[in-house]
Amino acid sequence: MSTKKPFLTSDKLFGLTAMLISLVTLIIFVRQTNIMDKQSRLSAMPYLMLETSANSYDQEFILDLVNYGVGPAIIDGKTISLNGETFELEFHEFLRTQFKSYGMDTVNIISHSTLQRGLAIPSGGQRTLLKVGGTKEDYTAFMQLFGQVQQDSLNFVIRYSSIYGDKWRISATEEIPKELE
Repeated sequence: MSTKKPFLTSDKLFGLTAMLISLVTLIIFVRQTNIMDKQSRLSAMPYLMLETSANSYDQEFILDLVNYGVGPAIIDGKTISLNGETFELEFHEFLRTQFKSYGMDTVNIISHSTLQRGLAIPSGGQRTLLKVGGTKEDYTAFMQLFGQVQQDSLNFVIRYSSIYGDKWRISATEEIPKELE
């Protein structure tokens, strides 16, 4: 009589156990890699905010772009819109060309910066987009103009990305950056 060998021998059992352990190890390794990737992306995430400062004592109005994130913000583009019309201009150029009817010719722009595509704003860094004033008349005229323009639905959008290519946008109408897909 021939004896039938059992299906699960100790060799097969050890082999299946080793394969199961290898499979579980692979799953854990993939999960850890995903967690590390997410952590490295978050450790380089920029967080841009638009800040305005109206200083009546020094007669200055300042518009700053500040990076509160932990990684650099790379500018992808910007648009300015007024009453549904969109413009691809720097903020100071927009004010000079579009608002002559509001009396912008009399307002003194003390300094301004551009936002070129590819510009990197480092973590903790800031860029002064516009500084207006100097005299009481210039400051008062600009503040009246700025109030009028805001009533006429002025909006500007800045699109930026991280070093990993994750994209966001900020605008004058939203309080926090919005992630883009």
